[in-house]
Amino acid sequence: MKKFTLDTILCSLFIFGIMGLFASVTLFKVFDLFDPIGDMFSDFELTDIVFSQLNEDPIADDRIVVVNIGNLPREGIARQIEIISQYEPAVIGLDVMLDIPMKWEEDSALTRVLSETPNIVVGEKLINYNEESAEFETTIKPEEHITKEAMLGYVNLITNARTQEDLKMCREFTPSEIVGGNTRYAFPVRLAYAYDSAMTQKFLDRNNDIETINFKGNIMSFSAAQYGMKYFALDVYDIFDENFTADLFKDKIVIMCFMGKYLGDTETTEDFYFTPMNEKYVGKAKNDMFGGVIHANIVSQILDDDPIDHMSHKTEIMLAVLFCLFNVFLFKIVYAAMPKWYDGITKIFQLFEVLLLSYLMVQLLLSYDYKADFTLAIIVIALSGDSLEVYHGVIKNLFSKERRKDLFKINRRFWEAK
Repeated sequence: MKKFTLDTILCSLFIFGIMGLFASVTLFKVFDLFDPIGDMFSDFELTDIVFSQLNEDPIADDRIVVVNIGNLPREGIARQIEIISQYEPAVIGLDVMLDIPMKWEEDSALTRVLSETPNIVVGEKLINYNEESAEFETTIKPEEHITKEAMLGYVNLITNARTQEDLKMCREFTPSEIVGGNTRYAFPVRLAYAYDSAMTQKFLDRNNDIETINFKGNIMSFSAAQYGMKYFALDVYDIFDENFTADLFKDKIVIMCFMGKYLGDTETTEDFYFTPMNEKYVGKAKNDMFGGVIHANIVSQILDDDPIDHMSHKTEIMLAVLFCLFNVFLFKIVYAAMPKWYDGITKIFQLFEVLLLSYLMVQLLLSYDYKADFTLAIIVIALSGDSLEVYHGVIKNLFSKERRKDLFKINRRFWEAK
């Protein structure tokens, strides 16, 4: 039994060695041939199915109203704010960059309105991240004379995109960042704090560097999103024509942002993202959510006290080790007792384990807002059956003097027969 246990541990170490070898991408340039397939699945996570297919239809969040600013000049944005302010919203968020200098005639109206409007949050953008210090060096923020009285919140969202045209998949955000030694807060965190400081502080007390967005819904179906109408949205002309009821903005969170030239405009790529709510969750073709609506989802998540918890990396590794030891132990018994049935039995068992873990990943997120990551465990399971045969058929034989002799004898006979 002692020898059997030691053999199980050594075989498990061999499997993790294979995983480490495959992780060294530079050693396997041949797999670049499969890049098109990899690109198709690179933006996909199994748990996306929860958001795109399994969540129930959203209930409208009547605390938040999203307003499209379209391509309005600053004077037009100022007029929108003036109209909305008359109806006494709790806080207004302006998700637009105001860093480019304009003539005073163009800036004066917006400067005046922002100075007269209480509880307004304006977007800024963090740039030049320093990995060594884990800080941003500076921000792109509005000109100081425009936003003297406004709060600032950064609008950065986490994606792998380098340009507006690249695929911008957004699943996560950072609640706060350090810039030049000072703490800056995300745009939706600022909005939520202005609306309910106690609930927002509870969210911040989680002290997570990165939070997963618990997506609930969109403003409408863009033909790419499975669910819509979580948030009431008004188009540019709706504000100017005052095409809404008097109570729509009263004590609400108003997010003013770009959502195309008009609501329903899907040709633009500006501030338009892919999210896990995309109906086509593999090889996505169309963007499905604007940045301002993503901020709205984050605000809802904070106010509803509905964060997503994550499995720690240590737990992920520990589970992978346990599954590896268990599979090797079990498969060694099958290998010794039923060698002719080994391939069939192990493959069925591996398939069952992979399906079970995949089901658990989906159910834990759907039912408990817990994002488990069994990726390492699934890789270990997939490798365990064949790796055990390689371990017994090759590795152990290489360390046996008698079996090495047998190998050389076979080789010699082969060449003599030639």
